[in-house]
This record gives sequence, structure tokens and C-alpha cells, in this order.
Amino acid sequence: MKTAAQTLDQVRQFFTENARQVQVEGVADSVAVGYVRQRAGQFTYAVFYGKQGKPKLHYAAKSEADAEAQIIKALTQAGKNAERRVEERKSGRAPFHERQEGNITCRSYTVAGTAQLIREALKVAFPGVKFSVTSDSFANGTAVDIRYQDGPTRKQVEQVYAPFISGHYNSAEDMYEYHREATKVDDSGKLLRLSYGAKYIHEHRSYSPAYGFFLNSLDLRQAPTLAEQFASFYDWHHRQRYNMVTSWGENAGTYTVSSDSSHGDLERFAEALTVQGHAPELATEGHEVTLTVQGSPSAAPAVPVVAPAQGQEPTQEKPAAELTDPTAEITTEAHAAQVGARIDALWALAEERWQQGAGRSASSGALTTWSIPARWRTAAPT
Repeated sequence: MKTAAQTLDQVRQFFTENARQVQVEGVADSVAVGYVRQRAGQFTYAVFYGKQGKPKLHYAAKSEADAEAQIIKALTQAGKNAERRVEERKSGRAPFHERQEGNITCRSYTVAGTAQLIREALKVAFPGVKFSVTSDSFANGTAVDIRYQDGPTRKQVEQVYAPFISGHYNSAEDMYEYHREATKVDDSGKLLRLSYGAKYIHEHRSYSPAYGFFLNSLDLRQAPTLAEQFASFYDWHHRQRYNMVTSWGENAGTYTVSSDSSHGDLERFAEALTVQGHAPELATEGHEVTLTVQGSPSAAPAVPVVAPAQGQEPTQEKPAAELTDPTAEITTEAHAAQVGARIDALWALAEERWQQGAGRSASSGALTTWSIPARWRTAAPT
């Protein structure tokens, strides 16, 4: 049949051109195809599966009817196998499967269905943050990977996906233990029990050039302040480089952090601050590197709009600095009440700022707090 010069495709072409094809209803040629060939009073048959160039079955037969029967048998089985594979693919793509245990409906989500639930939950919990949620099946189980940039902290993301983990690994018993979900009543009033198809869920948080991994304790959905960034950098550096001497502080809007680390952490922090639009300065003295940044001026407080009375134009309330001077002459009772209220508000604000502390200790980062003695207050004018 096949000479050394013939290719596998030529073998199939030979049967196509020199033999009679036998077909079975419902079985496409792309699934399997069979041929009967008669030569010198003897019969042979060949069956090709899919795009095979070499016949999977190639035997001699006693008669043409016997050869045709063998082909029909092979093609029928190939058709059933193809249908089963289609059903398996459909089942694998289904988000969940259900079965009945008495009057309880047990719904088991596939790993792909579990990934879809996590994707929807993250979209609701963190609108505006782009997440990549993918699923995978392997020899030891299933997993879902969550990837995103900046955004919420990993702990915040974990709080969203944690309910969808199907179980946990018991290191003491060296085995994976599945969680048994509680039974609840669905919207139609039926008993429903859910289970999920992800044995392991992992989140992977990356960072844009404006930030860095040393800010992993911060929620980066909104730009953090310099104070938050320096505190987060210090906490990370103090934990990761525990054998290094690190300190940070703030004075009159100038933020400084120093370390004798040789890992380039302060340099990477300076690069991120530069991308943010700051102008950090690095100075080296011996083994110690110091990073200094001048904070941006505080944004002016928003001026609230006073709701107008009917028929009047909207007006803006004057900022605190533009209100009546408390030392000015008091001419009316209304004026006196306004001045007294403003003084009370200013004292309350001052005490709140004192309670927040004047800064963090350069060595420990602990807050130092003070309380304004009541005797320092000036009674409001009456």
C-alpha cells in the first residue's frame, strides 16, 4: 500500500480516489470516514479519524459486506464519542450544576462559574477598578487568579472573594477539607445549598509607576497624602528591612525619611514621588540615605453654597477667615451670637487638631497628643 516515497496525506488521497466511501448518517467526514477497496477479488477497508493521514483501521475483509459492516461499526462509535465530547465541553462551560437531595436543591458552581461570581462581586465592591479574573483546572484541583493594579488593598479584595473559596488545606492532616455550605431559602421559597468550584483563590496586585509595592497597606483608589505614603513606606521598610535603622518625620510641611538600607528602597520611593509631580531630594551621609520632599500647599476648603429662599439667587457662605472679626466692636445681639458661635467652632477645631498630634516620633512613629485646658478658653461674648 504505502511506499517510502508516499506521505501520509497521499495515503488518504489514494483511498479517496481509488475506493468507495461508506457513510453513516449523522457522522461528518471531519469526525471519521471509511473506505472499501476491491482488488483482485479481495477486499480491504480503511477508517480515518479527523484529519489523520494514516488510517486508524486498515484490515482485509472476507467480503464487501463484511468490510462495510466493520466501517459502519467504527463510524457509529466515532459519532457517539464526538457527541460525548461536545456534551462535556458544554457541561464544562456551564456556570453550575444542580442536583436534588430530598427537598434541597444543591447547586455546585464550576470553577468558571465561581470566577464569574467573583468578577461580579468585585465590580460591585470596587467600581472603576479593572480586575482580571481567570480560572484554571489542574491535576490537584482548581484555582482562580485575580489581577489588578493599584486599587484597593489585598485585604480588602480578600474580604470580597473569601466566601467563594470551596475549602481549605489542613496541614495537620495533609488533606484538603471542603466547606459545607449552609442551606438557605431562595427567592422562590425553595431550599438551596451552594458550593463553589475554586479550591484556591489568589490575588496579584501590581503597581503603577506613581506608586510602589512599599505602599501595599494603602487603598490607592484615590491619591494618598504624603503623610500616608511616608507612614506606609516606613511601616513596610521597618518590617522588610528589620535589621536597618529607619526613621521618618514631618516638620512645617517637609517630609523626611532616612535609612541605612542598601537595597535602593528610598531611590524607588523617590522615583514614584517624582512621577506624582513632587520634587524629592536624596542625600547620602556615610551609610545613611535621606529622602526629603516639600509637601504641596493644602487645598483651599470648599465654600458651601447656601440654599436660597424662594425668589432669591443662590449665595455662597463666606469662608471662616472672612467672617466678622471677633475683636471688632459688638453692635447687636445677632452680631454677638455670631461671634460667640465662631469662637466656639474655632476652639473645637483647634482641640481636634491638637488631639490628632503635632506629628509622629521620628524613631517610633507614635502619635504625641495634647489637650487644651478649659481655663485657656475665652468665654464667648454675651
